[in-house]
Amino acid sequence: MTSTTLATSIYHLYHPTSRKFILLSCAGIAILTPFTDTVYLPALSSVADTFDANDTMVALTVSIYLACVGIGQLIWGPLSDYYGRMPVLYVTIFLFEAFTIGCIFVTDINQLIILRSLEGFVVGNTVVSAQSIISDVFPPDERGTAMAAFLV
Repeated sequence: MTSTTLATSIYHLYHPTSRKFILLSCAGIAILTPFTDTVYLPALSSVADTFDANDTMVALTVSIYLACVGIGQLIWGPLSDYYGRMPVLYVTIFLFEAFTIGCIFVTDINQLIILRSLEGFVVGNTVVSAQSIISDVFPPDERGTAMAAFLV
């Protein structure tokens, strides 16, 4: 069997319906990154009032979160290539939930900044893993359509 035949046969391991379900699951997982940021933005004034913090400190909870999302993607991508997509995804989703719950119970703005940065670092894996899974499952001639559906 030639390498071209082997490469094309790998993509046919999944039934088209299974691939669509995987695509939908990946989109659902990857929505965590923008959702965690967008749902938080309307509460910034409440955060400032609750912790008696200035606007700069409250803005840090957003900017550091976004910076850590980017840094996390650089770290989690190679780790998911080495250890596998699903084990790394399970670990990061568990940590994301733990840090999110921790954000509920913080008592000052510094704790919130730290937990939001950790939350951003681990949630950065969702987009990386989802895009990698789509690349693993869809053949090259269908990948563009799948990525377009994923990003919409």
